[in-house]
This record gives sequence, structure tokens and C-alpha cells, in this order.
Amino acid sequence: MKQRRSTILIILLAGVVTGMQAQYPEDALRLATPGLGVGARALSMGNAYTGVANDYSAIYWNPAGLAQLPYSEFSAGLSHLSNKHSSLFFGSEDAYTNAATNLNSLGLVFKVPTRRGNFAIAFGFNRQANFTSGLSFSGYNANSSIIQTYARDGAQYPDDISDNIAYQLYLADIDTVSGTFISPIANRLTQVAEVLESGGLNNWSLGGAVDVAKELSLGVTLSYLSGTYRYDRNYQEQDLRGNYNSFPYDFDRLTLDEYIDGDITGVNAKFGLLYRVPDRFRFGITVKTPTAFSVKETFGTTAQAYFDNGDVRPEDGPFESTASGEYDVHTPWVFSAGASVIIQDLVLSGDVEYTDWTQMEFVNANADVIAQNKEFKKLFRETANFRGGLEYDIRDLGVRLRGGFIYNRSPYDGDPSTFDQKYVTGGLGILLGGSSMLDLTYARGWWDTYRFNYNSTSRTDEKITANTFLLTFSHRF
Repeated sequence: MKQRRSTILIILLAGVVTGMQAQYPEDALRLATPGLGVGARALSMGNAYTGVANDYSAIYWNPAGLAQLPYSEFSAGLSHLSNKHSSLFFGSEDAYTNAATNLNSLGLVFKVPTRRGNFAIAFGFNRQANFTSGLSFSGYNANSSIIQTYARDGAQYPDDISDNIAYQLYLADIDTVSGTFISPIANRLTQVAEVLESGGLNNWSLGGAVDVAKELSLGVTLSYLSGTYRYDRNYQEQDLRGNYNSFPYDFDRLTLDEYIDGDITGVNAKFGLLYRVPDRFRFGITVKTPTAFSVKETFGTTAQAYFDNGDVRPEDGPFESTASGEYDVHTPWVFSAGASVIIQDLVLSGDVEYTDWTQMEFVNANADVIAQNKEFKKLFRETANFRGGLEYDIRDLGVRLRGGFIYNRSPYDGDPSTFDQKYVTGGLGILLGGSSMLDLTYARGWWDTYRFNYNSTSRTDEKITANTFLLTFSHRF
């Protein structure tokens, strides 16, 4: 079974209490996975924009398209994301919604006068990805307990157990004769959790494009990425059915508050080509280099145990532990191709994007983290994502109607098609005078996933619905 984010948190927590770093393939995947990109027009056309790219957002989708702009352009965009997670946990259903509003883009394109052909440069801010997410669940688990991940009953205990959570919270003892843990609290507990994720990735980009032949342009975008990631989880195990009521294991409940707080920086480049037959056809190709990310994280936990007789352990306040770590991630190469056809007032566009997710890797990290690189080959696969869109220009009204579809395959090897991300998109552009445009977009996405809360004996199945609203204003001068 493949790991998900919550699978590794308890392992990460174990790393906290032993002073070790703990990074896993899911950390790299989060950084490598793009969001819904830049520009309301592009999103409303299903992000099938590699072969369109004739506004500021070309700096993100295909920098060669910047050469198409007839004038200089200012662009600004705002996005709102609402993610709903419907969960199923041992037959119990729950739902959680988390939302965020962010600046999507702010940039300029300068049309440079030339004696022949076209030349343009652009720079600006772009929101690449949004980590906003959440989850809540509650259910009775007859099979296992998180306590066993700290101190498995009958397992050999280490020489130093001063930082063992189960031992410190009086949820496990030791047999000094056999050298093993005594840990009878193993199952038949109600498990409750609430998870909150936030943050995102931003691009600060400089791009340019030039015609190298008649109707053929080349372009490049250089980007510096910065962002944050925050993960918070409140987790509880409760003996609501009174299965553990004998001293000293007259257990009532365990509470765990865990967090990860990360600062992220990175660099990459994107190269583009665009061939066009004016007012008839365009074809584009892009190649994005691996992004070299540097990540600095702090992570920790607060834990406390409560017993039927009123005891609270530790007596002098919650058990607390924090740690920090630094590591680098290299994401895969990304190859895209797209075309658009113009039939009078109708534009039809399509894209395909190829990524080999097995190429992700950790670098500049300790041996334990580097050892995780072999897991990329086992967990992930190559994917081809498909995007399609259309735009119809109602010239008499100064309105453009748009629609699109996005299909992103799950990067996990063996996932069923229900785990693939699907989006339907729609929007319109409103011409404001002769040189300004207001673009409005709505995108609805849906897919399935799951999380292990500490291992496969405590699994939450999820259905995710993502609602995105995007507004972009542009002015040409």
C-alpha cells in the first residue's frame, strides 16, 4: 500500500523524539505537484494554454507566446480555493472544508520595438500551488492503537527510553528481565482527528521571447520560488467503551498535537517554442527543468494521557518535543505540447503534459533521507495529463465564453482511475473599453484518495471536492 501524508506523521514524530530528521517521498511530491496555474483565461480553457499563450500568463505556460503580444500589458489576478474532504473511517462519515484567498498573479509584459519580428520581456509574481487542505474523522478501531507504534507490546526497548512517548505517558512499562515493553493498550479504541494544511508556492519570474523566423518564436522563463507549508493535527484515542479499566492501565484518553512548519525556496527554468499561422493555428512545446528546492522545517509534538482515576501523565504538564531539519529536493523534468485552432470566432485548444515522477530525489541530506530515494521507484510512475478547452467570442457584446476539462493522472503506481484528478472549468471574459479585459473563472475538481493515520490498520478514505474561483484584470498599452 502506498503512503500518504498522515502515514508518515507518526514516523516523523518518532524522529522528533529521537532527534532525527524525517523526510519522505510525499514531501517531495507535494513540492513537485503543480496547482491550477496562472491566469483566469487559461484556467477557464482547461489550462490547455501551451498552444495559446497570448497574454501575460504565457510567462508561466509557454514563454515563447510572449512574442505574440501586440502591445505591452499589465495583469493582476486573485484566486479563492475551497477544498472539501469527505471522509470514511471504519464506517463513520465526516466532512471538513478549508479555504484560502491569494494573489494569483501580478506582472508586466513590455513589447520591445524591433525592425523585424517581435521581441518581448516580462516579469512578475505568480502563485504556482496552494497547499490548503483539511480532514476530520472519528470512528471505533477494533484492530489497533497508535500507542503500539511507540512501544509495541513484547518488543525490545532501546537503551535510552527517556524520550519514548508511550513510556513517558505511562501507557507502557518495561520488563527489565526480558528487556521488552509491556504495552497492553493495543486496540478497541475510538480514534478522532482534525488535520489542517496551509501554505503554497510562489514564483518570481523573468521571461522573454523573440521571433527567430517568420511566425516562429522561442522563449525562456527563469523563476525563483518561495513558499511555506504548515501542517497541524490534533489526534485523540479514547476508551469510550471501557475496555481498559484496570490499574495501572485504566486508560481514558490520549491527546496528541503535532505540527510541521516549513520554509521553501527553489529555482527552475522553462523553455518554450511556438509556431503560429496567424488567425488559424498555433503549436507550442515547452520543457521545464527540474526545480531545485531547499527546505527548512521545524516539527514537534505535545502529548498527554488521562486515566479513569483522574491521573494525568506527565503530572507536570504535557510531554513536548521539537526538532528541525534541512534538505533539498529535485523534481522531475516536465514536457508539454499543445495546439490551438482558430475557426472564425471560435478557439479550440488541447495540451498533453508528460512527467516521470520516479525521477524525484532528495539531495544534500543525511543518509537516512537519501535512502528514501529508492522508494520513488517503487511508489511512483510516469504520467501523461490531458487538457482541453474552447473560447467563443461574441464580438457584438464584447464577451468571450469559455470552457474546459483537465485530467491529471495520479502519480502513485497502481492507483485506480478514481484517484485521478478531474476538473471541469468555465468562465467568461468581458471587454472593458478597447484595451482592458476582466476574466472570471470557476473550476470544480474531484478525486479520491486515502491516508494512513499511522499504518494500514488505521486508514481514512477520502473524497475531495475542490472549488476554485479566479479573477484576472489585464490592460494593454
